[in-house]
Amino acid sequence: MADLSKLVSVIQIEGVRLCEGSCRSFVRPSDSEEDLKVKVAYSTAVTRQDNSLLVKADFNLKGHTDTDTDEERLLVEMRCVFELSYKLSSDKDFSTEELDEFGRVNAVFNAWPYWREYVQTSLARMSMPIVTVPVFRVLPRPAAKSQGSRRPKELN
Repeated sequence: MADLSKLVSVIQIEGVRLCEGSCRSFVRPSDSEEDLKVKVAYSTAVTRQDNSLLVKADFNLKGHTDTDTDEERLLVEMRCVFELSYKLSSDKDFSTEELDEFGRVNAVFNAWPYWREYVQTSLARMSMPIVTVPVFRVLPRPAAKSQGSRRPKELN
């Protein structure tokens, strides 16, 4: 994990913008299960432009039936992309690894409450069972060579 202390000391969030959002329900509300088993995944893409940093955080959720059998049925899926803009108050050059790590950890942490609200209100509008997206947890990267920040991270 990269040391982000220098980057965090010179960066300030300026905005969070919803760029894309979609929801699909595959069942009528009366046919849905009371409990949803959800899988959440996300990926990030980081772009530096002069003294600013743009991070696109792409979130996905799939809600399945909560059964003990191996046969799960997809009930709902959601996707949204948030663009987070940051201002860098320093001309210091940061490595690609530092910027990617910032996007993977800090930017996702900043966008997570927006994602949780999107899921909860969208499920309510679709008359689906409401789930609370779990808190964001930083998962350590595997010791093997990193695949970059575009690799989806999956949370159960």
